[in-house]
Amino acid sequence: MTNRSQAQYLRIFNENTTYTRWQSYYIGTTVTWQSASWSYHPFNADGLIGGTSGSDVGVSIEVPATSTAVQVFTDALSSNRLCQLLIYEFNSSRQQVSPPSNQLLIGSYVGEVTGISGSFSLLQVQLGSSLAPVGAQTPPRKYTNYLVGAPIRL
Repeated sequence: MTNRSQAQYLRIFNENTTYTRWQSYYIGTTVTWQSASWSYHPFNADGLIGGTSGSDVGVSIEVPATSTAVQVFTDALSSNRLCQLLIYEFNSSRQQVSPPSNQLLIGSYVGEVTGISGSFSLLQVQLGSSLAPVGAQTPPRKYTNYLVGAPIRL
């Protein structure tokens, strides 16, 4: 009998710099995965399942409203930083103290922080594309190659 678990990883970055790497599975510790250190910060991502192609359904992240989280996401919103969300699945029948090398990537999402709401104890962060899903209007955002792709060069 096997037990399946899922670990979520969140990276906030721009073209040149990674500002934050969080993971929400290995409580109270920093782990190394893909040659990078991921510190523990509790969060839950929702919205990766159930969208249709072209529906522009974004992803929301719920995170405790700590001063660190408020600062990280406020900076990401004001500076047009991107968030990469990775979800891995693995066999957790044995106690895991670090990410197993054979974990399977089951979900990946890259989007821009488009909104922040919440209460004194919980932040809700919306991730999505800066492009409007319908019509020719777009919000006044800075577009990057990560959001719209690399242009064709002749």
